[in-house]
Amino acid sequence: MTSGDDQSDLLIVGGGPAGIAAALWGKRLGLNPLLLEAGPQLGGQLLRSYNQSVDCPGFYGLVGADIAERLTTHLLREGVRFQVNALVTQADCAAKTVIVRGETAFCGRALILALGVRKRRLGVPGEREFAGRGVSSSATRDKGKYVGREVLIVGGGDGAFEEALMLDEAGARVTLAHRSGTFRARPLYRDRVLTHPRIRVLTHACLVAIEGKAVVERARLEVSPPGESPRQMTLPVAGVFLALGVTPDTALVAGQVERDADGYLATDRHGATSCPGVWACGDTTRPLLSSLSTAFGDGATAAKAAFDWLAFQKR
Repeated sequence: MTSGDDQSDLLIVGGGPAGIAAALWGKRLGLNPLLLEAGPQLGGQLLRSYNQSVDCPGFYGLVGADIAERLTTHLLREGVRFQVNALVTQADCAAKTVIVRGETAFCGRALILALGVRKRRLGVPGEREFAGRGVSSSATRDKGKYVGREVLIVGGGDGAFEEALMLDEAGARVTLAHRSGTFRARPLYRDRVLTHPRIRVLTHACLVAIEGKAVVERARLEVSPPGESPRQMTLPVAGVFLALGVTPDTALVAGQVERDADGYLATDRHGATSCPGVWACGDTTRPLLSSLSTAFGDGATAAKAAFDWLAFQKR
């Protein structure tokens, strides 16, 4: 195993908006931070966001990749150190040390975890095999492919209902399937879909397989209304949109810092975790609102809290 850069005052794992904000503030506070990002470029979930920003001050009308580019330019102008393609495969929170790709160790005096979230998967046959060939997680990106064609949306939250409306407006013939009879979506979206004359809604319906040859041709569902025997249903579809929400990417630190029942990192209002000298920020902490604005604030707060803690350690 090799050693990376000399020990940093502040080591940050995760190059999404929260991690970037933490790095910028760490630099402003004189901590000479080092940011490690697993992917080939900074941005995190921004790189998978195709909607135009309408609620983050200063970024109106930009899509995720544009915002990520601006944030990367900001880091470069400030001289903030970062490494991409730096997948952290091991972490020792107590020692504030991480191992990149099983080879290179990086150590900090304080550690910030901006681990983010990932799209939830069903794990059904065909889900991975047809990715990009009829299986999608973004109606914004792919809606133009399905004009006049049958599509299935799986999910019951805001994302699923928004995509149902978006695909209908684009000219697709939409069926939405949800595993229960109740929905997490806000009334703003839910009521529009449930009363929509062209959108078909199936409740108590679970996707069990996605099938086809070169591309998606059909979806198999198991429908189990309360009090009835389950029945199989096959829908001929050209596209399957999975809007299943997200799950926190925190397996790296399982057993080292406190997590809730769903795997999100437990923190106080300053981002401190249960491990002294370790903070967390962004979506990995289950914020009240998942947005760019809160991610920036979380990252800045964690950096300031780390600065104060390091100053206290020197006394």
